[in-house]
Amino acid sequence: MIITTIEELRLCFPSHAIDNIDGFVGYIDNSEHDFLLQPLGQPLYDKLCDWYDRNRPVASSVDDKQTGYYNKLLLIAQRCVAFDAMSRAIDQQAVSINGAGINFASADDYKTADRAAIEAAKQSYVKEAHSALNRLLYTLEQWTSQCPSAEEAKKADAELFEICKFWRSSRYFYLAAQLLIPSATVLQEYLNIYDSREKFIQMLPDLHFIQEEQIAPSIGEDFCDTLVAAQLKGGTKRDATAATASVPQTLADDATIPPVLRRLLHKLRKIEATMLEGRTKVVKVDKDRRIAARDEGVRLLGQLMGEYCPQHQDDILLALGLPKDVLQAMKAGAVDPSDLQTDYPVAYTYIASPLFVAPVAPSEASSQQPCDCHASDFNGPDMALHVTMPLL
Repeated sequence: MIITTIEELRLCFPSHAIDNIDGFVGYIDNSEHDFLLQPLGQPLYDKLCDWYDRNRPVASSVDDKQTGYYNKLLLIAQRCVAFDAMSRAIDQQAVSINGAGINFASADDYKTADRAAIEAAKQSYVKEAHSALNRLLYTLEQWTSQCPSAEEAKKADAELFEICKFWRSSRYFYLAAQLLIPSATVLQEYLNIYDSREKFIQMLPDLHFIQEEQIAPSIGEDFCDTLVAAQLKGGTKRDATAATASVPQTLADDATIPPVLRRLLHKLRKIEATMLEGRTKVVKVDKDRRIAARDEGVRLLGQLMGEYCPQHQDDILLALGLPKDVLQAMKAGAVDPSDLQTDYPVAYTYIASPLFVAPVAPSEASSQQPCDCHASDFNGPDMALHVTMPLL
């Protein structure tokens, strides 16, 4: 446990009149395991408990420049647990169970709270608990983005490196490395989730469904993976062995992504966020907007496939590493696109996708009408004249 004294509770509840913490141990323990454990992940939670047990007498209750990273983490985690534990306890604390039945708990110098006051306090505790949790996730996200590599970590950064390393095994690790929208910060640019890391985690199943069942089949699963890889740098994906793996990967600087791929990522993120708005139940969306968002997402995806990608195909292939002379040879018909897989595997993920428009050889193109049909197709004796009916 990371809260064992009434003084630690007083940091969150300065007006409490609890004389002994023993009566709240069960609530605190439940809160740690139900509310705090998953956001931290089991490895980091165990490390934090070990640090607390070793440093309890000397741990600081003030977050300042001299406070260590584990100590800072402890102070935020204690707020999460304290507010959640009180929200669990307040209903039961309002009544007293005894051998004769159930009575209202009261004190001589305190007036018994009415139901409205209890409900208001409970809602306030729940709100503060989730606010503290978002602060915890935001802090861990910022630390991860600043985390040095194992070789660069100095003695002063050893705690930072260890915390970030162990947090990677948590389901709440801020970077969903396999998604086009990999973090709450990115999603906030396209859909207002009130900057909530917790809401982003709750939306992950919907994001996975949209990307895997609607976007990836439309643009090609391999090409989708290529774009996902382009927005990340370093490290490995979040998994069960993350705590012993390399430094966490972070979002790549936009300046390192070729402009055409950056615009393509922006369009795909907008499509995914729009489709998410039409599907999610995590944020409140009215029925009309939900229907409109679903239609908009389909329309935007169609425009991307039918207009944007064909118009910018050459730029996309060049950005994916295909040399200009090879591109020109392919367009001239001197190189078969299927022969490029071995030498240019990244560019080939686009060539093998549904987005790719195969080049037409000059000799073949000259024998065709602008509509890609031969003139003889319209001059046969059995051809009938079709007239379009007037629009009503």
